[in-house]
Parts: sequence; structure tokens; C-alpha cells
Amino acid sequence: MNTSGIKQDLWEYLSQERRPVALYGTGDGADKIISVLERYGLKDLIAAVFASDGFVRDRMFHEYKVISYSECCEKHGDKDFIVLVCFGSSRPEVLEQVAKIKSERELYVPDVPVYGNILFTREFYESNKDSIEDVYTRLADDTSRSCFENYIDYKLTGDISYLERAESGPDDEFDLLKDISEGCFVDLGAYYGDTLVRYLNRFPCLNKAVAVEPERHSFKKLSECAKTLGSDITCINALVGSRTGTEKVSASRGRGTRALPASNVELKKTVDIDVVTVDSLSIDNVSFIKFDVEGSESDAIEGAKETIKRDRPVMKIACYHRSEDVFAIVKKVLEIRDDYKIYIRHTRCIPGWDTDFYFI
Repeated sequence: MNTSGIKQDLWEYLSQERRPVALYGTGDGADKIISVLERYGLKDLIAAVFASDGFVRDRMFHEYKVISYSECCEKHGDKDFIVLVCFGSSRPEVLEQVAKIKSERELYVPDVPVYGNILFTREFYESNKDSIEDVYTRLADDTSRSCFENYIDYKLTGDISYLERAESGPDDEFDLLKDISEGCFVDLGAYYGDTLVRYLNRFPCLNKAVAVEPERHSFKKLSECAKTLGSDITCINALVGSRTGTEKVSASRGRGTRALPASNVELKKTVDIDVVTVDSLSIDNVSFIKFDVEGSESDAIEGAKETIKRDRPVMKIACYHRSEDVFAIVKKVLEIRDDYKIYIRHTRCIPGWDTDFYFI
């Protein structure tokens, strides 16, 4: 694995460069990046905050007036500055705008965890290098090894050219999933039902489905979607974890954000919601499980231990919510069964979201 060629992470690089920084975007992502800059004593580098033209308006973000990119360039004239992108998107028009700015300015998309407070720094990489290289040696094809190397390099540097080299097409995963057998599809983090539609239409052998979604508005749309599919589908409004019970989630944030002590998201108003495990659902003949549970993937795997032992389902598991996911998820699965072939794929998105392990 050639990742060791990265000598410094993005934050170390910014500490040495000391050029002014313009933040592109406002919201949670920018909050997190400002927090990291403060942690490293770099907040004074922030010279401007700009947004896409439709989102500028007359407003402030933190102590900065939100301006457009063109205004940012006019304000600083020929002065060199670094752009940090502070949001996530897979929309082609947004990615084109980011690419345009990147052609004009030095630009990075910092990797800050969706959940948890552990940054993927050079120090973190060095501390977990053996575990990361263990994953690399278990990957089953050259595409996975290339994806993994470039993904790790991106996480260290924020350089999206690495992400571009890691990309696969959105339907490339079907080559990995082609041998899914007859049985039940368990969709954890089912959202509006988009993945129900995607996989049930593609794999008619999946003759039953159980879809779990915590966020109440998404769950309502999921339930309506399930009715249109004409299949044996059970929808459950709950979180997924390592044990059953109840837990507090945000009453207002998307996807039922958990009120966990280790979360880096402040929750002001919470409601209680049920927590289920895959094993507690008592499903026979589980053929395929998709895990996309907003940072609780390792807990959800633990709660599916008996099902995995018994049925050896094909599994697609998101590995981008927490910094440790790139090795902890593989370790967790292999502790249960060590007879899986392991693949990784990333589809086009910034930052490094939409990156998943496949256990076949």
C-alpha cells in the first residue's frame, strides 16, 4: 500500500502555508471546519465565507458576511487564497462549479467526520496503520485496492483528485452483487425507499424486504413507496443498534440524528424512539443487508451477529461516517465470519461520502 507517501495532512499543510482561507458554504459542514481550524489555531486564516449565487442573500455566518465567489475574488484582488469546501454534494452542477473554482484557485474538501470527533489526521493514520493495511491486504480485487489507497490519501489531504481516482460508476456495484440469492433484503437506513426500489427491481430473487428508517418524515415517504412496490415489505420506524431499547434523537434534524455523547452535533430538542437489532427482527433467510445508519454501522453489525453467522448474507456497509470506519467495520465483520470476500467502491460525491464496503 503506497499511502505512506503522504508526509503531512491538510491541517499541517495549512499551518505551514499560512495563506488566507475562504470557506465555500455555510451550515453544519462549515461549523465543523471552523471548529477544526480553531483547534489548530488557524481560525485567523479565514478571510471570507462565500456561497453559491442562489444562497448568498443578505446574511452573516458566524462573524463573516456571506458573499459570492466573484465578490470574494474582487475583494481579494490578485491576492492568493485557499478555498475550503464546507458541504457535501453529488449533484453534477455543484461538482462542476467546484471543479471550475479548483481550476482557478487552490481548493480542498476537508474530510471531517459526519459523526464523532476523531479527525483522520496523519497522526491518526500512523496510529492505526497496521489495521488500515490489514484491510488493504484483504481486499479482493485491484479496483478495491486502488479505491482504498486513493480514499485514504483523500482523507489525509482533502485533495479531491484522489477521490476522482477512487470513483466507480453508480451501477458498477451490480457486478459485485450479481450472485445475491433468493431471500430477504434488510434495508437499514431506508430513507425514502430509493434503495428498496433500486435493489428489489434489480434482484427479483429478493422476495421479501424489511426496511428500517428512524426519521419520521422520511419514514412516511418510505411507507408510501413500499405500497407501490407490490412486494412483501415491512417498514419499521426505529433506530438500528447493538441492542434493543429506546434512545433519544433530534426532533428536527434529518435522518433521526442520535443524541449520543460522542456525537459532534448539538441537539436542542429530542424525542424518544425505539431501537431494534437485526437479530431481534427474527427474519428467516436473510440474503442481503444494506447498512447506512448514520455512524452506527459497527453497532448495527454487532446487533446482526447471529443473522450473519446463520445466513452469511451479502452486505453493503457505508464506511464514511466515522474516521475509524475504514478499518473498524471490516474487523467487526471478520470477527463474526472470516469467509467473506471484501470489496470497496466510491461513487461520485464530495466529500468522501457514498463509500461502501461490500462483503460477498
